[in-house]
Amino acid sequence: MNGVGYAFLGTLFTFGITTLGALNVYMIRKKSGHTIEALTLGFAGGVMIAASVWSLLIPGMERAEALGQISYLVVSVGFLAGVGLLLMVDKLIQKKKLKNTIMLVLAVTAHNIPEGMAIGIAFAMSAAEPGNEALFSGAIALAIGIGIQNYPEGTAVALPLIRDGMSKRKAFFIGSMSAIVEPIFGVLAAILAGRMLSYMPVFLAMAAGAMIYVVVEELIPEAHFEDDDKSGTLGFVVGFILMMVLDIALG
Repeated sequence: MNGVGYAFLGTLFTFGITTLGALNVYMIRKKSGHTIEALTLGFAGGVMIAASVWSLLIPGMERAEALGQISYLVVSVGFLAGVGLLLMVDKLIQKKKLKNTIMLVLAVTAHNIPEGMAIGIAFAMSAAEPGNEALFSGAIALAIGIGIQNYPEGTAVALPLIRDGMSKRKAFFIGSMSAIVEPIFGVLAAILAGRMLSYMPVFLAMAAGAMIYVVVEELIPEAHFEDDDKSGTLGFVVGFILMMVLDIALG
């Protein structure tokens, strides 16, 4: 099997894990208590912040340096572009509930694009050097790591949709489809690996900017229903630590 085939299988795996995460909408009551909602939103925020740092910004800087680019400049531009994209969405969408939902879906989808590209490029590089087992095992480890972090992301997208009144079936479908971009861009990146490699740092930083904007603007405020309720904060801490450990251990 060539690099494109492995890239497709690897990103299909990560897409499947996102789908499993979205299935959680069928296990949680539509009108759950504030504590459960706060924990879920806080956990999602912690996962997204940790993933932004260890899965996107740090790898983006490392790739930029390896390509001879000015890492801090490239990453800063990409980060600001991601924030700017979400700012425009924020201005265009007027309805509060709809705005929150669309921004969250866009942020997670934007995050999945460079992840799919990273898997595709990793398998393409391993296919270019068939005798290098380290490259192939590294590509597999990358797909597994991204798949693990996609589970809570699938939940994080689907649950707010339920809270805003959407049916469980539609919320599950949207939560699952937020990761469909991974197989698409994974295969595309594997086919065009040589040309897309130089743009990866910008894509990674752009996704990080979009995710962090949503966490600060929407998830953290929504996780604090009451001043004396610390559920959102505790959920954030748990999500951040879990994602940090996974990224470092599997990175």
